[in-house]
Amino acid sequence: MSRHTWKPLLITLILLMLLAGAGCRKKETPPPVTEKFLPPSEPTQITLPPTRSPTPTLVYTITPRPSLTPTITRTPYPTPSPTASATRVPSRPAQLFGYQDVHGRKVDWSYTHITRIRENQFGEINDLWAFLSFQLLDRGIHQRNFKFEGETITVYYLNVAHQFNGTPLPMQLVLGGTFGESIPVGSIPAGGNAYLQVQVREASEPFDPYITHRDANRAYELREASYPLMFMKDFQALLPTLPEEIILLADHPILFPRNDWPQVKVDMQRVSYLAARYQPFFELDSYDRLIGQSDFAYGLRDYVLHGDSLAAGIYAFSSRTLIIIKNN
Repeated sequence: MSRHTWKPLLITLILLMLLAGAGCRKKETPPPVTEKFLPPSEPTQITLPPTRSPTPTLVYTITPRPSLTPTITRTPYPTPSPTASATRVPSRPAQLFGYQDVHGRKVDWSYTHITRIRENQFGEINDLWAFLSFQLLDRGIHQRNFKFEGETITVYYLNVAHQFNGTPLPMQLVLGGTFGESIPVGSIPAGGNAYLQVQVREASEPFDPYITHRDANRAYELREASYPLMFMKDFQALLPTLPEEIILLADHPILFPRNDWPQVKVDMQRVSYLAARYQPFFELDSYDRLIGQSDFAYGLRDYVLHGDSLAAGIYAFSSRTLIIIKNN
């Protein structure tokens, strides 16, 4: 081998040895990095708001009555009053005579004629007026006491009878009333309760129930001449002077529109003679709350419209317009 060939080999060999020595040298491990951590803080205590107790705040303490919803006990047909005072008046029943209205209908003790009838939006009859005829059983004005909202009202009525499907039943024909207990007719205070609307006619005069109803319910200034008001005491004096043959005809609402019931209650509270006249047609609970029309009002409706029978008892019809037809 020539000298020139050996030198490159030697140099290559030396480089390989150096590289081998470097690869066998122990690899240095980098110094560990020390991290400084803050000490862990204590967990934050979360305090929840206290749970509300269902105990109510005592703003008002209401002690209910034994029953918030009073039990309503309905009798088939309520009597006008459990404390009716019987006025001693000799019996003197009126005698019937032949008489017809303008429509050719016989006017006897069973006569009825609808003077107003209307329906509500559901097709139900809720506004009903009618003329009913009555036999006067004596010639006096009777009275009874009626309690309403803590007030005592003296109710004035006639002792009459109406024939329901062939059966005559005694009734009270209510004329009016006044505040106070057992107030004599002659002591009624001045005002609307001292009057009634009554007209006395001869048997020769025609009777048109609808026209009579219409004219009698006009404004006061338009009906004063034909349908004058009469003092109750003057009517009491008139009764004994009437002949034996007389027929009483009374016109009054039987059913009232439901929307009018609140006003009816207000009228009963303020006007004593309206309280007396409306009482038979409405049901009151033990707290004197008007809860609807009475069973008697609905029974009378069924009699007027369909001829249904009524059970025997003492009932009260009322007179807004009273017509007396006499046969001299």
